[in-house]
Amino acid sequence: MFNIPFVNRVSFLFFYLMSFQELLSDSLFTGIVLSSKTKQPISNVNIYTNQKSKGTSTNIAGEFSLQISNSDTLIVYEHVGFEILSQSIQLESKKNTVYLDPKVISFSELKVIGENETGKFKNLETKNMVSDIAVKDFSFRTYSDIGDVLMNEESVLIDESSRGVKVVSIRGARQEEMSFLYDGVPIYHDGRSVMDVSMFDIGSMDQVEVLRGGNEMSPGSSGSINFVPSINYGNSMSLYQRFGTYNTGNFNGGLSLGNDLLSLNIGSGKSKSVQYYEDIIDSDIIQSSNSNYVNIGYRPSLGFELKLSHIKNTRAFKNYYSLDSSNSNNEISTFKIEKGSKKYGSIELYFSDQISYGEDKISIFQSNRNDKRLLTGLHYKFYHNNVFFRLNTKQSKASSNWEQDSNELSIDRKDIAFSSVFGLSQKKSKPGFEMKDFILSINTNNVEDKKNNESDLVYNANWENSGVNFLFSAWEHLDNSIIYVYSNVGNSFRTPSISERYSHAFRPAEWAGDSLVVESKMMREIGIKITSTGKKLSPYFQGSMSYFSYMYKNKIKSIQYSASSMLFPLNNGDANISGVELNAELLDVAKIFNFRSIYSAYTYSDQLSFPMQPLNMLRNSIEFNLGSFKAKVTFKSEGSRVLTTIGEEGLLENNYLDKYQSYDLNGSYTLNYRDFDISVAIFGQNIGDNSQVLDGISIFDKRVYLSLGLQWK
Repeated sequence: MFNIPFVNRVSFLFFYLMSFQELLSDSLFTGIVLSSKTKQPISNVNIYTNQKSKGTSTNIAGEFSLQISNSDTLIVYEHVGFEILSQSIQLESKKNTVYLDPKVISFSELKVIGENETGKFKNLETKNMVSDIAVKDFSFRTYSDIGDVLMNEESVLIDESSRGVKVVSIRGARQEEMSFLYDGVPIYHDGRSVMDVSMFDIGSMDQVEVLRGGNEMSPGSSGSINFVPSINYGNSMSLYQRFGTYNTGNFNGGLSLGNDLLSLNIGSGKSKSVQYYEDIIDSDIIQSSNSNYVNIGYRPSLGFELKLSHIKNTRAFKNYYSLDSSNSNNEISTFKIEKGSKKYGSIELYFSDQISYGEDKISIFQSNRNDKRLLTGLHYKFYHNNVFFRLNTKQSKASSNWEQDSNELSIDRKDIAFSSVFGLSQKKSKPGFEMKDFILSINTNNVEDKKNNESDLVYNANWENSGVNFLFSAWEHLDNSIIYVYSNVGNSFRTPSISERYSHAFRPAEWAGDSLVVESKMMREIGIKITSTGKKLSPYFQGSMSYFSYMYKNKIKSIQYSASSMLFPLNNGDANISGVELNAELLDVAKIFNFRSIYSAYTYSDQLSFPMQPLNMLRNSIEFNLGSFKAKVTFKSEGSRVLTTIGEEGLLENNYLDKYQSYDLNGSYTLNYRDFDISVAIFGQNIGDNSQVLDGISIFDKRVYLSLGLQWK
């Protein structure tokens, strides 16, 4: 009789203990993941326990929650752009704050895959070829300007005119097909002057992003360059002096004051350089530039930041042989609001006032230009589980007032652009290739030109265009690497710029019946990327390969007058360009040796549509990092180029620039003393001395520079 109650009591105790153990086995572990550098939330961090039975990822606000069992002792945080972190599970804390260290490669800072922290193209890195150059590194101070940095670090084309103006081209793009941004805000370059990248001071920037192909904000562009300003939430100071052959010298300095809440960054720089004619003595070509910047940041709360920036760049050119001269002034003032919310998504609002003015005295022509632009924009992102929506709007009003030899032009341009993005993003759930992203992007653009005077150089006009783009990517996780494959297909339209419409008015009589129409473009791209997962006992490697094809209808082509900088555009049928681009980088286990190779090869339908574009470009570099000492050897090669011009009799003439090959040498040493870094570097440019002549001026000639630096943090 007494056994039955005892058995019941034992059974009840057994089931009670089992239920209690089951209750303990599913504890909720919550937290937020932040960058140790910027203290900003990190999205898409993979989080799993040492048992790997359960996992999750952070949302756009960096937050996560994970059910764990009592057998789990460690939790792992993994992100391709940050170092892997393993921590013991602490259930006592209601909400854990986790800091991840950026994955720093102390060489070229190329991030083919992996999100950079402050750039604007991080959401595109699995669907485009994106590079990130950390120009804050002292080794970049040996370069004269951003143009030299891009020429040595990327397979992009830098055309330098006899006036020292450096123009960037990616994938055979005309200047109007390139997109330039400052902290994600478009930079106006639709006026008379092209975007001269040599005007931008390295000291004002934290990094430079280079994107090949279109993106959601500029779907029709062949390439984009984003200048990321330096906003340091702390105290620091830097002074740099650089001088070298041909009476070259420049100086820049910067000061940062702040804390976790507020940041003030100011700085200025000056530079001067000289070019010479090959066979003419005492005929200097002097170029000088000045730059000033102010960057202010304010972070009153997590996920909320206010930014105010102002940059002013000036450039002057004087040719004492031809007596040609020109000057350019550019100012950009931008106010930006960034707010992120787990519930409502993230939003960016910006207001930008941009001014460009100057005058040219070239040959018998004299011109004055004054361009102003007021730009407002909004970027909104909303994520819900695996589905996301992005909205981009931009409205600008540009005013151009030009005068050339008594021919005046005064015109206003209103531009409203809108793009909406609908996408599906899938987490990695099983072995083998899985879809990562599928995105549909729809964009529309409305442009209206209205002249303000009686000039008949241009007429009132308006255009309304729309396009659509499809983007797809898939991925696979291997033991020591991640592989991405992607494909982009879409179409876009480009309205003739104000500059093109103005230049078209001065076309020869043979083309009097020609009229500029909208240029359309069909884009296709496929690619593959691979990157190591960053395990400490294995070499670090990354690489990418892409094939693209652009087919143009009513391609706008430019023909230049012989022995003059004047050119005129015209629509002349169809054209196409296709090419292959390769990037590879290898870093040994000890992080002492780094090899990097960048190669591009292109095929054109005709040289007139893509002037001064080489058939191939190659950049190979070997770098050694021995602690305080760094050394780098770079081999550069570019194929021959052709520029088609029109002569006095109206006949087309081809001007050839031979194949170019050269070596660059770069060495730097940094001495650390308390809170100070003292640096010295030497840079030998075009050591092979394969100089060439363009318009009688020696280019690609051998030069040597010495740089001195002092930093305090």
